[in-house]
Amino acid sequence: MKKKFKNISLVGASNAKSKALIKKIKKILSTEKRNLLTEEIFDSTIGDKSKNNFIRDRIIKQSDLIIAIGGDGTILQCAKKFSIKGIPLVGINLGSLGFLSDIAPKKISIELPQILNNDFLIDKRFLLKATINSKPIGSPSLNEIVIHSGAIARMIEYELYIDDVFIYRQRADGLIITTPTGSTAYSLSGGGPIIHPSLDVVGIVPMFPHSLNNTPILVNAKKNIKIKICNNKKVNTAEISFDSQENIALAKGTVIHISKYSKKITLLHPKETDFFAGCRNKLGWGKSII
Repeated sequence: MKKKFKNISLVGASNAKSKALIKKIKKILSTEKRNLLTEEIFDSTIGDKSKNNFIRDRIIKQSDLIIAIGGDGTILQCAKKFSIKGIPLVGINLGSLGFLSDIAPKKISIELPQILNNDFLIDKRFLLKATINSKPIGSPSLNEIVIHSGAIARMIEYELYIDDVFIYRQRADGLIITTPTGSTAYSLSGGGPIIHPSLDVVGIVPMFPHSLNNTPILVNAKKNIKIKICNNKKVNTAEISFDSQENIALAKGTVIHISKYSKKITLLHPKETDFFAGCRNKLGWGKSII
């Protein structure tokens, strides 16, 4: 059988928790006769910046597969640095939930070789982008883009449009624009719906709206979402957040356009992976309170 993945890179957090796992992964790669591009795990949060940039460029140019070790936050960073360049991503879960990194360390000896030998599920995920005056701001977001006040217990006022059709004017702590991937993240905490990853929709979830009649909205991902920050003297300026990793201040009167990003990321899962089984196990669906 032709080996689809020859050159492989390890990316994630370099710590005591991951050391034993890295040793096991190296042994599997050696048994499967695959090339490990990085001698050790690549952790961009430590070490020399210029050296890290060199290693990152090498990973992008030469890798057939990225193995990311950590929680969903690690997968989020790897997706935006590497998978967005077209490199498939496999997640080994060292976090608590692991909706994106779904291989458990205890199953790695079985499930990683299966993936290396072309026995896997392909999962394409889209991202969101934001523009102001047709100029991109922030980075593409895999989970969500959030418009918020930037302060505790303080509201902003905004107008929402979908394809230039006015939806409502609202005062709230903010507004979450979520992908299906992000529907099990911050949006879930805000009362947003869980969206199956296969659906091509975007969720619009108000955060603590000053209203007795408001619910989240699902729209086709091809729609253009426009948010205008209102010129209200009683309300402070707002901020925009990208996957909770990047924050940018917004002046009053700013108009933000949010839409689907042109590129997708590719996640590889073990064949037995089931989204709803993950929800049951990780979110406690069906568990009795007694």
